[in-house]
Amino acid sequence: MVRKQHKVLSLILCLILAVSAVCAGTVGAFAASGDTVYCKLNNGWTKVYAYMWGDGIGNNHAWPGVEMTKVEGDVYSYNVTGEFDKIIFTNGNNGAGQTGTINYAGNGKIYDLKAGTWSTYVDAPTSATTATTATTATTATTATQAPTSSGDGVTVYLKNEAGWSAAYCYMWTDGAGNNHAWPGEAMTSIGDDVYMYTASKNYKNCIFNIGSDKTKTGDLTTMDGQIYNNKTGEWSVYDLSDLQVKSYTADPATGVYIDTDVTLSAEAQNRNGAAVSYKFSVTNENGGTSVVSDYSSTNSVVWTPQTAGTYTITFDFKDTEGNENSRTTTVKVEDDSALVKPIIKSVFPANNNLIKVNTPATVSVKAGGGKTGTNLLFYKYIVTDPNGVKNIPYYTLNSTYSFTPTMLGVYTVNVYVQGSDNTTINKTYKYTATNSDVTVPTTAPVPATTAPVPTTTAPVPATTAPVPATTSPVPTTTTSPVVLGDVDGDGALTVKDATYIQKYLAEYPDFTQISLKVADVNGDGRISIKDATAIQLMLTK
Repeated sequence: MVRKQHKVLSLILCLILAVSAVCAGTVGAFAASGDTVYCKLNNGWTKVYAYMWGDGIGNNHAWPGVEMTKVEGDVYSYNVTGEFDKIIFTNGNNGAGQTGTINYAGNGKIYDLKAGTWSTYVDAPTSATTATTATTATTATTATQAPTSSGDGVTVYLKNEAGWSAAYCYMWTDGAGNNHAWPGEAMTSIGDDVYMYTASKNYKNCIFNIGSDKTKTGDLTTMDGQIYNNKTGEWSVYDLSDLQVKSYTADPATGVYIDTDVTLSAEAQNRNGAAVSYKFSVTNENGGTSVVSDYSSTNSVVWTPQTAGTYTITFDFKDTEGNENSRTTTVKVEDDSALVKPIIKSVFPANNNLIKVNTPATVSVKAGGGKTGTNLLFYKYIVTDPNGVKNIPYYTLNSTYSFTPTMLGVYTVNVYVQGSDNTTINKTYKYTATNSDVTVPTTAPVPATTAPVPTTTAPVPATTAPVPATTSPVPTTTTSPVVLGDVDGDGALTVKDATYIQKYLAEYPDFTQISLKVADVNGDGRISIKDATAIQLMLTK
């Protein structure tokens, strides 16, 4: 009897253990952001999506989930973007093809769609979770760059705010082929309505489309590492960090010559609205670095290179939460000392500056090139008022021009610079006339990125760096007392004095004698085009 009771008890214990084993087999792990789920697409589907969720904590994406990325052969992967314990694999056809509810098995596991079992994916790369982790708009991440693909060429992203049913990318370079026959290749969904595509090499142009001509963008310039919004039609930097870099530019980025004013601008945003500070640095080819502007709220500064070469511009960002980010770009600076064509290096004030009604506004041009014939540069200014009325322009040697706005609104100034061979360049600038007092922006010099270059006696064009003053006597024709700015020595301050300085700077043969004491009108210790401008301002007032 006792032996029979022991036998029954043993059977009961075995049954309990079996039930426990079954229960243990149905309990899943919780996924963490950064985990990678793999799936073996061997059941006849052409694509596979991962839909994950947890009771009371939401899901990873609206049904049917996030399309998985092909790894190799029939293996696909998905990088988890939250903490979930359940998953359904689907073919994306709204329930027409899907598994049942599956308990998540853990990071690096692969699910066999045909067998319906989990196993360890032995070929899972150890860096996959950090290289391609996607993040939703509300999930924090420490990554400072967007997810990357395994391709070797250009990578682009598409923000599908227009609600496209599919996303394809067609890329090409004229004369160098394309990435695939039209409509290109399907892009990979990485969550949050963002698609990614990496080409096998770099292509200059691209078109995003839905897989047909029915819906597509126009011809776009490919922007490596940036995201294109198909609703707004704009590119932007794709950044998933808590301190997101929205833009960083050097303007101009090409066609830059010595003494050209390059505007460095950047914009970044903290997810929580914390204040952001900006730092701008320049590194020359020898590794010497100069800080153009240290950390501050100022997000736009002017850098003026004084030496030819290729420079690396570094944009540093940090916020009050302790987050940091950084971007770099390169700018090639060329020497224009023998350049035949004229170039405009800068115009001051720059575009969109305010000017005051019934108050003289002075436009100063810094130009270069024109090294042919007489080596002179000629300037012409066409001012158009808000009613479309224009002045009557003439070419002049003056690199400054003053006009007085008489009405509110936008004034357009077309600046022309012409060489002695009649080669001409022009740029357009706009200024808004207001009744309010206007703070005139300054053009304080930017620290040089290399050691100062020793001065020489070589000719210096009128629109480049100031010419070292001489101690030669002032040409005089009378015994009248010396008048500040009276560089021609006729005893009176007139427009001829401004012209005299300009011709002196241009090294006219008969205008080589000048006095620092008389010609340094702005008191900065040197003779430059600013002194001619100061004389003109004195005369207008």
